[in-house]
Amino acid sequence: MGAARVSATATIGGVEISNPDKVWWPDEGITKGDIARYYHAISPLLLPWMRDRPLTAERCPDGMLGGCFYRKNFPEGNIPVGAPRLRLRAESTGKDVNYLVGGNLEALLGLVRVGCISMHVMNSRVASMREADWLAFDLDPSSGEFSDTVRAGKVLRTILDENGLVSFPKTSGSRGLHVFVPLRPGHSQEGVTAFAVRVGEELARREPELVTMQFSKKARGERVYADPFRNTYLQTIVTPYSVRRRPGATVSMPLAWDEVTARLDPRRFTIRTLEKRIAAGDPWADFKKRAQHLPD
Repeated sequence: MGAARVSATATIGGVEISNPDKVWWPDEGITKGDIARYYHAISPLLLPWMRDRPLTAERCPDGMLGGCFYRKNFPEGNIPVGAPRLRLRAESTGKDVNYLVGGNLEALLGLVRVGCISMHVMNSRVASMREADWLAFDLDPSSGEFSDTVRAGKVLRTILDENGLVSFPKTSGSRGLHVFVPLRPGHSQEGVTAFAVRVGEELARREPELVTMQFSKKARGERVYADPFRNTYLQTIVTPYSVRRRPGATVSMPLAWDEVTARLDPRRFTIRTLEKRIAAGDPWADFKKRAQHLPD
């Protein structure tokens, strides 16, 4: 089935969305307009995770039917007026990048308007770009089996518990698991990354057949890659409640630890099932209240 291109527009959340009937998920019949309406509906829960944070968006103009790329440079003119920006110099290229700063509904829907699906943010805010206010682990199963990620996540939680740290898990929206640790002010990104590396090394030491810190995909084999480097300067991680370009239009879903079991199927969390899920309560409701200091 080819991508349906139509000339109509729809106003959603005060933003004009072009081609709202364009099918982005042909198997499910999910359209560009459906994604805009989802983000409008979920914005009270999503926007606090994006507020005052530079972001990167995955742009997929044809949804599941075409290619995607991560976009972080947003010059003036292609996102609605009023969306704040922050110019930062990329360390890899030495060039200035005009990052969009999240937290604005108009900007969020404007991103969908230009073909963006998933939203990724930094663990720092514009007022203190070198200071992290959360620590995040990205557990990615090379086997593709979510059950492997669950096993690794439980051991990771044990290690964090042993260090006196409260942690919060969420699905990545794909096959992985993200584990966040809320932090009080005063933690440098360098210090947070160094601590995350030590925890990841301990996780791999305890479960060498299950977990690896090897960056090379070939060296990982079938093991879960424990990535601590989402915490470094200018790196991003997908936000809670972000849509992913995956079959079914899955969502990165906050979880309670007692939900992280071998029976959990991350594919059940989609834009079409989230309303019922949210009605049951937010397992991350006290995330900010549980902010803590990392051990020395």
